[in-house]
Amino acid sequence: MDRFVRSLRILWRSERLMAEQDLRLGAQRIQLNALAGLVGVFGLVMLSLAVFYVLVPYWGNALAALAVAGLDLVLSAFLVVYARSLEPPAELGMVKEMRDIALGDIEEEFALAEAELASLKDDVKKFVANPVDALLPGVVGPLAGAVARGLASAKNK
Repeated sequence: MDRFVRSLRILWRSERLMAEQDLRLGAQRIQLNALAGLVGVFGLVMLSLAVFYVLVPYWGNALAALAVAGLDLVLSAFLVVYARSLEPPAELGMVKEMRDIALGDIEEEFALAEAELASLKDDVKKFVANPVDALLPGVVGPLAGAVARGLASAKNK
């Protein structure tokens, strides 16, 4: 039973650690996506205006605006792809392994409990079917000891 409780504790801790890591990773991704949005809104506005004014004399207003917009979209897409490529830390693999071990222990404990329950069920069926046969092995030893003591005391008299 101690092993079962220990396995449940390990399972709980590993699941909690994995959930915390998922939450941290999600928070990092959100932060990087927010940063990508800020870069897209504030930083690129000024750069876009500068590039636009440089290109207007050569390409005209429409083509200059199109070139600046394309550059902005490519940079924002790069930041989003980078944010999605973040991997969980290496410790998460160890936590998953501990969780799997704990689950295996819990399954083993359940199998042992099921086997004990089946054995108890068989013993109860035997006892109900023939109570004398079930009680006889436990009574024979003390009864034989009492008879032996009685014979020994009678012989000593």
